[in-house]
Amino acid sequence: MTHDAAGTSGDRRGPLTPELIAQYHRDGFLLLPPGSLAEDLLDVATAALPEVLTEDGPARVLERDGRTVRSVYGLHRSHPGIAGLTRRAALLGAVRQLLDGSDVYVHQSKVNVKAPFAGDQWEWHQDYVYWLTGDGLPRPDLLNVAVFLDEVTEFNGPLTFVPGTHTAGLLASVDAQGMPLGYEDAPAWVATLTADEKFRVRHSVIEELARAHGMVSPKGPAGSVLLFHPNILHSSAANISPFGRAMLMFVYNSVTNRPEVTGRRPDFLADPEAVALQPIGTPAGR
Repeated sequence: MTHDAAGTSGDRRGPLTPELIAQYHRDGFLLLPPGSLAEDLLDVATAALPEVLTEDGPARVLERDGRTVRSVYGLHRSHPGIAGLTRRAALLGAVRQLLDGSDVYVHQSKVNVKAPFAGDQWEWHQDYVYWLTGDGLPRPDLLNVAVFLDEVTEFNGPLTFVPGTHTAGLLASVDAQGMPLGYEDAPAWVATLTADEKFRVRHSVIEELARAHGMVSPKGPAGSVLLFHPNILHSSAANISPFGRAMLMFVYNSVTNRPEVTGRRPDFLADPEAVALQPIGTPAGR
């Protein structure tokens, strides 16, 4: 039986060690080095990125300047190569380990781009509230998987977490009314995708939790894989550096946690086909 950075690669239950699983459940996130789950994650995603960023349409969201790409959604539906990445055996195995062995599908996929000097912030928030209110997902039985397509440093807008807050449930938040500045003519669902979060956690709550638990910004080279809980409190600052910070993100959902509301948001934001993914490749991702 062979071993790799992510754990026991020959273990049919998944590649993560019990220690890594415990760390995820304690902190609400887990950062793995490049190549831990599938060696081709970075190459396939990077090769698709230029085409992804130039595709005009409603799935592409711009920054408030109207020129800079902020995000592109629904990539697992529109790009076969990226769809294949979501089914890599080691990656899928790790996801199932962290979701108590449940079969899963991709509820949402996207690339978040923080362009040099222009990539805007994401305010403090939790993810699950959007999937609860927008799609009717009854439980937070989801997992975010982020693949670093660039090196992530303290300067180019890394994600910042308050560890352990995924166990606090839904936090007190403010539902911002109306459309954010610069998006006044956009469809209503765009309000959930901009720098001005629709469901904002109150500053007093953020301060209390940050004082109690601290704050962490996972950083690492391109190809690193960050897994995090949909209820962990997090944000990311604007990219003040001359270097890009792109992340490919898959949101896996348990097939037993199907949306109770369909058609409210476009399919590229909430996949209506909750069909269990079948793995491809070997459990070691090699």
